[in-house]
Amino acid sequence: MRPQLTSHFSIRALARLAYWLLAVGSIGLLASCSQQTLLPATEAGLVGNWEWQQTNNGSHTALTPANTGHRMSIRFDRRGRARFYQDDVLVSAANFTVRRDGLQWWGPMRYTITYHGYQRRQTYSLAGNQLHLQDVINQPSTHLFQRIDEAVTTSAVNLVR
Repeated sequence: MRPQLTSHFSIRALARLAYWLLAVGSIGLLASCSQQTLLPATEAGLVGNWEWQQTNNGSHTALTPANTGHRMSIRFDRRGRARFYQDDVLVSAANFTVRRDGLQWWGPMRYTITYHGYQRRQTYSLAGNQLHLQDVINQPSTHLFQRIDEAVTTSAVNLVR
Protein backbone atom coordinates (compact mmCIF):
# COMPACT_ATOMS: atom_id res chain seq x y z
CA MET A 1 0.00 0.00 0.00
CA ARG A 2 1.32 3.30 -1.05
CA PRO A 3 0.91 6.29 1.30
CA GLN A 4 -1.11 8.99 -0.33
CA LEU A 5 -0.34 12.62 0.47
CA THR A 6 -3.48 14.66 0.87
CA SER A 7 -3.88 18.24 1.93
CA HIS A 8 -5.68 18.95 5.16
CA PHE A 9 -7.39 21.89 3.50
CA SER A 10 -9.38 21.66 0.35
CA ILE A 11 -9.90 24.61 -1.96
CA ARG A 12 -13.44 24.95 -0.66
CA ALA A 13 -12.25 25.12 2.98
CA LEU A 14 -9.62 27.75 2.10
CA ALA A 15 -12.23 29.84 0.28
CA ARG A 16 -14.54 29.63 3.31
CA LEU A 17 -11.70 30.69 5.64
CA ALA A 18 -10.79 33.63 3.38
CA TYR A 19 -14.46 34.68 3.26
CA TRP A 20 -14.75 34.70 7.07
CA LEU A 21 -11.49 36.58 7.53
CA LEU A 22 -12.65 39.18 5.01
CA ALA A 23 -16.06 39.45 6.69
CA VAL A 24 -14.58 39.87 10.19
CA GLY A 25 -12.02 42.40 8.92
CA SER A 26 -14.73 44.39 7.11
CA ILE A 27 -16.96 44.48 10.18
CA GLY A 28 -14.03 45.67 12.30
CA LEU A 29 -13.18 48.36 9.76
CA LEU A 30 -16.78 49.56 9.53
CA ALA A 31 -17.12 49.63 13.33
CA SER A 32 -14.00 51.76 13.66
CA CYS A 33 -15.24 54.22 11.03
CA SER A 34 -18.23 55.67 12.85
CA GLN A 35 -20.22 58.54 11.44
CA GLN A 36 -17.95 61.57 11.11
CA THR A 37 -19.23 64.48 13.19
CA LEU A 38 -18.47 68.04 12.24
CA LEU A 39 -16.00 68.25 15.12
CA PRO A 40 -14.02 65.59 16.95
CA ALA A 41 -15.10 64.97 20.54
CA THR A 42 -12.32 67.13 22.01
CA GLU A 43 -13.47 70.13 19.99
CA ALA A 44 -17.17 69.43 20.51
CA GLY A 45 -16.81 70.19 24.24
CA LEU A 46 -15.91 73.78 23.29
CA VAL A 47 -19.08 74.38 21.28
CA GLY A 48 -21.10 77.17 22.84
CA ASN A 49 -20.97 80.69 24.16
CA TRP A 50 -18.33 81.53 26.75
CA GLU A 51 -18.20 84.77 28.76
CA TRP A 52 -14.91 86.09 30.13
CA GLN A 53 -14.63 86.11 33.94
CA GLN A 54 -10.99 87.03 34.62
CA THR A 55 -7.40 86.95 33.38
CA ASN A 56 -4.28 86.33 35.44
CA ASN A 57 -1.01 87.32 33.81
CA GLY A 58 1.46 87.23 36.69
CA SER A 59 0.59 90.62 38.10
CA HIS A 60 -0.96 90.91 41.55
CA THR A 61 -4.34 92.12 40.31
CA ALA A 62 -6.48 89.90 38.11
CA LEU A 63 -8.15 91.56 35.14
CA THR A 64 -11.94 91.29 35.24
CA PRO A 65 -14.87 92.88 33.42
CA ALA A 66 -15.42 95.07 36.50
CA ASN A 67 -11.93 96.62 36.55
CA THR A 68 -11.43 96.82 32.75
CA GLY A 69 -14.90 98.10 31.88
CA HIS A 70 -15.26 95.57 29.04
CA ARG A 71 -17.16 92.35 28.58
CA MET A 72 -15.63 89.76 26.29
CA SER A 73 -16.95 86.47 25.01
CA ILE A 74 -16.07 83.69 22.60
CA ARG A 75 -18.53 81.65 20.56
CA PHE A 76 -17.21 78.30 19.31
CA ASP A 77 -19.45 76.67 16.69
CA ARG A 78 -19.79 73.11 15.39
CA ARG A 79 -18.05 73.92 12.13
CA GLY A 80 -14.74 74.75 13.81
CA ARG A 81 -15.12 78.55 13.86
CA ALA A 82 -14.44 80.82 16.84
CA ARG A 83 -15.94 84.31 17.04
CA PHE A 84 -14.56 86.84 19.50
CA TYR A 85 -16.77 89.60 20.91
CA GLN A 86 -16.02 92.67 23.00
CA ASP A 87 -19.03 94.45 24.53
CA ASP A 88 -21.33 92.38 22.24
CA VAL A 89 -19.53 93.59 19.08
CA LEU A 90 -17.80 91.06 16.83
CA VAL A 91 -14.07 91.83 16.96
CA SER A 92 -12.63 88.90 15.00
CA ALA A 93 -13.25 85.34 13.88
CA ALA A 94 -11.01 82.41 13.03
CA ASN A 95 -11.21 78.73 12.17
CA PHE A 96 -9.74 76.55 14.88
CA THR A 97 -8.54 73.02 15.43
CA VAL A 98 -7.70 71.13 18.59
CA ARG A 99 -4.66 68.92 19.07
CA ARG A 100 -3.87 66.66 22.00
CA ASP A 101 -0.43 67.24 23.52
CA GLY A 102 1.39 64.89 25.86
CA LEU A 103 0.90 61.26 26.63
CA GLN A 104 -1.22 60.03 29.49
CA TRP A 105 1.54 57.91 30.98
CA TRP A 106 4.42 60.38 30.35
CA GLY A 107 2.82 63.57 31.61
CA PRO A 108 -0.34 65.58 31.82
CA MET A 109 -2.77 65.46 28.93
CA ARG A 110 -3.24 68.90 27.36
CA TYR A 111 -5.35 70.11 24.50
CA THR A 112 -4.10 72.95 22.31
CA ILE A 113 -6.36 75.19 20.23
CA THR A 114 -4.78 76.63 17.10
CA TYR A 115 -6.54 79.63 15.57
CA HIS A 116 -5.79 79.57 11.84
CA GLY A 117 -4.67 82.83 10.27
CA TYR A 118 -3.64 84.39 13.59
CA GLN A 119 -0.57 82.34 14.55
CA ARG A 120 -2.11 82.04 18.00
CA ARG A 121 -2.29 78.94 20.17
CA GLN A 122 -3.79 78.31 23.58
CA THR A 123 -4.00 75.27 25.81
CA TYR A 124 -7.37 74.66 27.36
CA SER A 125 -9.16 72.61 29.95
CA LEU A 126 -12.86 72.22 30.65
CA ALA A 127 -14.21 71.76 34.16
CA GLY A 128 -18.00 71.74 34.21
CA ASN A 129 -19.14 75.08 32.82
CA GLN A 130 -15.71 76.69 33.12
CA LEU A 131 -13.20 77.02 30.32
CA HIS A 132 -9.56 77.75 31.21
CA LEU A 133 -7.46 79.10 28.34
CA GLN A 134 -3.72 79.66 28.63
CA ASP A 135 -1.68 81.50 26.01
CA VAL A 136 1.21 79.45 24.64
CA ILE A 137 3.31 81.93 22.66
CA ASN A 138 2.99 85.35 24.30
CA GLN A 139 3.37 86.28 27.95
CA PRO A 140 1.73 83.42 29.84
CA SER A 141 -1.79 84.48 30.74
CA THR A 142 -4.60 82.33 32.04
CA HIS A 143 -8.13 83.29 31.06
CA LEU A 144 -11.25 81.97 32.78
CA PHE A 145 -14.53 81.80 30.86
CA GLN A 146 -17.98 80.68 32.00
CA ARG A 147 -20.48 78.94 29.69
CA ILE A 148 -23.45 81.27 29.31
CA ASP A 149 -25.85 78.87 27.56
CA GLU A 150 -26.97 75.47 28.75
CA ALA A 151 -25.45 72.71 26.66
CA VAL A 152 -27.75 70.20 24.99
CA THR A 153 -26.17 66.80 24.46
CA THR A 154 -26.98 65.11 21.16
CA SER A 155 -25.70 61.80 19.81
CA ALA A 156 -22.22 63.02 18.91
CA VAL A 157 -21.77 66.75 19.45
CA ASN A 158 -22.43 69.01 22.43
CA LEU A 159 -24.76 71.67 21.00
CA VAL A 160 -25.97 74.90 22.52
CA ARG A 161 -29.49 76.22 22.08
